[in-house]
Amino acid sequence: MHDIAGAFVPLRAILVHVYHSDESESKREYMREELKSLAHTAGVDMVGELFQSMVKDHAKTLIGKGKLEELADFAKAESATLIIFGIELSGSQLRNVEDVCMIRVIDRTQLILDIFASRAKSFEGKAQVRLAELQYALPRLMGQGVTMSRLGAGIGTRGPGETKLEIDRRTIRKDIAKLRRIVIEAGVKRAELRRRRRRLGVYTVGLVGYTNAGKTTLLAHLAKRYGEKQVEPGNDRLFDTLDPTSRRVMYASQTLVVTDTVGFIRELPHHLIDAFRATLEEALDSDVLIHVIDASSPYREEEMKTVYDVVHDVLKTKVPVISVFNKMDLLPDSQDAEFQDHTADQVVRGSILWQDTLSQLLSAIDHVILKRVTLHLQIPSKRSDILAEAYLLGEVSSCHEKDDHLYVDVAIDEKEISHFVDFLSDREIVVEDQWL
Repeated sequence: MHDIAGAFVPLRAILVHVYHSDESESKREYMREELKSLAHTAGVDMVGELFQSMVKDHAKTLIGKGKLEELADFAKAESATLIIFGIELSGSQLRNVEDVCMIRVIDRTQLILDIFASRAKSFEGKAQVRLAELQYALPRLMGQGVTMSRLGAGIGTRGPGETKLEIDRRTIRKDIAKLRRIVIEAGVKRAELRRRRRRLGVYTVGLVGYTNAGKTTLLAHLAKRYGEKQVEPGNDRLFDTLDPTSRRVMYASQTLVVTDTVGFIRELPHHLIDAFRATLEEALDSDVLIHVIDASSPYREEEMKTVYDVVHDVLKTKVPVISVFNKMDLLPDSQDAEFQDHTADQVVRGSILWQDTLSQLLSAIDHVILKRVTLHLQIPSKRSDILAEAYLLGEVSSCHEKDDHLYVDVAIDEKEISHFVDFLSDREIVVEDQWL
C-alpha cells in the first residue's frame, strides 16, 4: 500500500484468533504467536487483536453476529485497513465479514500465500505459488452486483446465458491446467536429475524442518566449509527459502548433494502441498533427511509433530532421518537429555554455527547412509569390464585368478548393489546366492 507521495504505508491489521473450547491454553498461545509472526513477516502492522472461543462454528460468519459487530466497531475505532483470521474461512464467510466490516478480510491461508508470492524468485517457484493461489481462489469466486449479471446470447458475446462468473471460473481452470503442466514438467526434469545422480553414486541429503528452524543457515555453513559454491546465510524470518537450493558437499571422499526447500508450518495449506509436491520431492526423495529443530522454541514439540505429519502422513516418505536440535546455544544450562527424538535414526545436538556440530552431523550421515555390503564375485578372466566396474562402484579388497576366473571381494554401498547386479545381468553374468 502506498500514500499519495508514493511512500510505502503498511496495512493496519486486526488479528482475529478463533479457538475451540477443547483446545489447551498452550496451543492457543502457540496459534496466537504464530499468526503474529506471519503478519510481521508479511509486513503488516498489527493494531489490535480479537479473541473468540467457540463450541461450534457459525456457518455464515464463523464468529457469530454479535462478535462480528464488535469486530466492525473495533476496526473502525482503530482505523484498520485489513482483518486477518487465524483459521481458513469459506468464500461466503469472507464475503459476509467484509460486508459488515467494510474493509478487506483475509484468512491464514491467504496470508501464507501472500508471503510465498513475495518470496518466489524462480520461474518454477512463481508458477507453483500462482497454482496454489488459483486453487485457493476458485471455490471462493463469487459474484456481486451487475458485473456478474447474465450476458445475452448472440454474435460476439460469451455464449447464451453465460455469466461473467462462469467466464472467470473457466479462465481460472485453464490457467490451473497450464500451471500444472509447468510444475509437472519441472518435476520430471528434477526426477531425471536425481536418477543421474544415483547412476553416478552421488548421495542426496534433504533438509526439512519447521520454518525459521535454521535449514538455510545449515546449508550455507556446510557449503562454506565443505562445498564448492557458497550460499547466502538465512535471515531470521519465516519462509526465508522458497525455491529449492542444492549444493555439493565433499566429505570423507564422498560426494553429497544437500537440498534445502520450503519450511513447514502448522496446518500447511493443502493447496501449497499439492503445488509444491514436485519441489518437496527434491528434498524428500533423498538417501537421508536432516530434520532441523529449533531447540530454543517454546513450541518445539508442536513444531516437531507438524514436520512428522507432513513428511510421513501427507507425503508418505520412508527414508532415514537425522534430527538436529539447533540453537541450543540460546538455552542457558540446557541438558542434552531433555532433547530427544525417538523417531529419528540419529540425533545431533548443538548449534549449526559450531564446527563441532557440523562434524557430528556429517559423521551421522556417514553412519546412516554409507553402509557397505561385501560381494564375492567369480567372473571370467577376460571380463575386465566387470572388474573395472567393481573398482568404480566399490572398494576391492581381494582379487586373484584361478582356472581362468577372477575371484573378487568388493565392498559396495547398499544403494549401488541393485545397479551392479543389473550391470552383471546385462552382460549375461549371474550373481549366484553363494557369491553374495
